[in-house]
Amino acid sequence: MNQFEGIICGDMDIVLDDLIRQGEKYDLILTDPPYNINKDFGNDSDKLSIEDFVEKSSERIRKLKEVLTPTGSIIWFGIHDYICYIQIAMYNAGLYYRRLNIWHYENGFSRSQKEPATHYEPFLWFSNHPKKWTYNVDEVRVPYKSTERLKSPVKYKGKDGSTKIWQPNPKGSMRGDVWDFPTLAGKRFEKEKTEHPTQKPESLITELIKAFCPMQDGIFNGRILDPFHGSGTLGVCCEKLNAAGNKITWTGIELEQRWCDIANARLEALKDTRGDDE
Repeated sequence: MNQFEGIICGDMDIVLDDLIRQGEKYDLILTDPPYNINKDFGNDSDKLSIEDFVEKSSERIRKLKEVLTPTGSIIWFGIHDYICYIQIAMYNAGLYYRRLNIWHYENGFSRSQKEPATHYEPFLWFSNHPKKWTYNVDEVRVPYKSTERLKSPVKYKGKDGSTKIWQPNPKGSMRGDVWDFPTLAGKRFEKEKTEHPTQKPESLITELIKAFCPMQDGIFNGRILDPFHGSGTLGVCCEKLNAAGNKITWTGIELEQRWCDIANARLEALKDTRGDDE
């Protein structure tokens, strides 16, 4: 096993320098960094001035570009307040804009009646190449909203002027840029939820891996990095996919020992459920 695979409990700024020196490359960087909204992660990483937030984020994104494969992508979660700074930093680093996506949920709650309730969080997708990247459209299709329009042929004009017939894809409709997944709220998710204040649902992270991780012969086999690993959801999702026959290698960097311990415990629990023979 590569020394940089699995959970690395340490300062991501230092670890990234090590990854760069060793020439490590990743096909996908999928991460949920602090949003700078004063959450308590056990340190002051979420309590920066705007100037420090922009400077640190920009430097980190420049380093992350250096560990991307030529056709790799970055998926970066943020909040509407500050996602614009991240988008500019991505452009400045020489990355290529693909899409601003929305994680939409309806089971959130609002702490204020002076503004609309929050039902979404944005996440950016940038690629390292202007024309080549991974997006596995068929792996993340969704059910058609209505079957009525599928009962009769849908005709349209092709570029050559001829009449063509659209037929529904048996795997479903193409996923859009609004990703509907509930937050980890209530008893429904009590077994998955940890003490981490901004934990993302496994359902969402798994779908993102399936969308953006390279495949070969029907098997996910890319390298994925999460430099803000938190409670370990990225690693858990990768290992669950690997248990189903995939070959993903992953690295999760986390500063706080508390969250590293929780992440390791989640991985150990996976081993226990699969048994020693697997």
